[in-house]
Amino acid sequence: MNSKILNELCAHCAFTLNDAEKERLVADLKLILEYIDQVQTVPTDGIDPLVHPISNGHLRKVDEPETSGHENLNQTESVETAEGFYVVPKVIEP
Repeated sequence: MNSKILNELCAHCAFTLNDAEKERLVADLKLILEYIDQVQTVPTDGIDPLVHPISNGHLRKVDEPETSGHENLNQTESVETAEGFYVVPKVIEP
């Protein structure tokens, strides 16, 4: 990690950092990368991976549309509604 790489990252992310912030961030990112390298040296042969929450299907909720039952109440303040939808002015011309 160096200031050139950090400048490229900042440009892609639309970040603006002053020189002191850049120095501190480069140092912090170097420490993070060093830690990752250190963790990757731990021998993990023969160790089964832990269960990942996404791979365990019973944790997912079925995606079914629900209504709160307050649609009509929510629309009472609207200027105009039709068939349960808000009527708004046309904003895109053909």
